[in-house]
Amino acid sequence: MTTLLVTGFGPFPGWERNPTPAMVTAVTTMRLPGVCIVGHVFNTVYAEVERDLPALIARHKPDAVLLFGLAGRTGHVRIERHAHNVTTRSVPDASGAFHASAEIRADAPWRVPTGFACGPLVARLRAAGLDARPSPSAGEYLCNFSYWLALEAVARHDTKRALFVHVPLPLKADRPARGAFARRMTAADLAAVARAAALAITGRSAYLAKPVRRPFAQSARP
Repeated sequence: MTTLLVTGFGPFPGWERNPTPAMVTAVTTMRLPGVCIVGHVFNTVYAEVERDLPALIARHKPDAVLLFGLAGRTGHVRIERHAHNVTTRSVPDASGAFHASAEIRADAPWRVPTGFACGPLVARLRAAGLDARPSPSAGEYLCNFSYWLALEAVARHDTKRALFVHVPLPLKADRPARGAFARRMTAADLAAVARAAALAITGRSAYLAKPVRRPFAQSARP
């Protein structure tokens, strides 16, 4: 039996609408033979993530950890290749606090890569008409912080692999897609991203349906 831990975040300063809890639900409602899926939504608080993520990994002993986060100023899906040993001093967490230090871990490497092969997932999402791209940095906020903790668990052999996926804010269902928003992703698109990532990180990509949408690069002009 393979165990997958999938996580998202709640609101945070400046972004009261976070689509990642719905992405966690999209994954936890999947029925995959041989896969146990555990979902969790973090409050966007450093102390809670630092307490709860290692506890979840210790309790469930997942083979893979899949983390989702909002990149509200980005228009595409970012498959994050690295976590960096840094925290922001500009934006507090949802409790109004900053991390205790500018580094996540003293005397630790500046950057840690994921061992997950990001390229095939990016290619699959793009083939399905979803604008996904590899990203070299998960930022400096709690997304990067949680990714660092997950990759730290990989290094300790507490889990086999971890991946962070940043997503844009989806287009509201009642807003027409036109102009700059013509290719903006919908909540359904993000659910498809979540399921594809879950299948990829658990090695169940054979369960992916064949793409039915045109590649995003060939989308009709507004």
